[in-house]
Amino acid sequence: QPRWIEKSSQKNSRYQARWYNRWNIPHEPWISATDHGSAVHSGHILYGENNFGNIHASRVLPNHLGANVWIRNKVVKKSCAHLDGGGWTRVRHVPAGYKWHPAKDD
Repeated sequence: QPRWIEKSSQKNSRYQARWYNRWNIPHEPWISATDHGSAVHSGHILYGENNFGNIHASRVLPNHLGANVWIRNKVVKKSCAHLDGGGWTRVRHVPAGYKWHPAKDD
């Protein structure tokens, strides 16, 4: 399903990318900076679960010293002007390696 991304390493303005979050698949959701299909091969996967490995992890985690998930509990305006304005909390960390986070949040 297409999801809105306010800003990323791929683009400095609002755009959409297709993520996977299918029912009853333990290693999803897949969150990526680009559409999931191309993100797997280009190393643009940002998050996966259930210790999933394969190239989903090997193209990302060793090259970027792992991955972090940050959330912010405040309203983001449609404009990107305040996106980097603080209020972020790190809620997940995956070390450099070949498997994604062990969580199974669905």
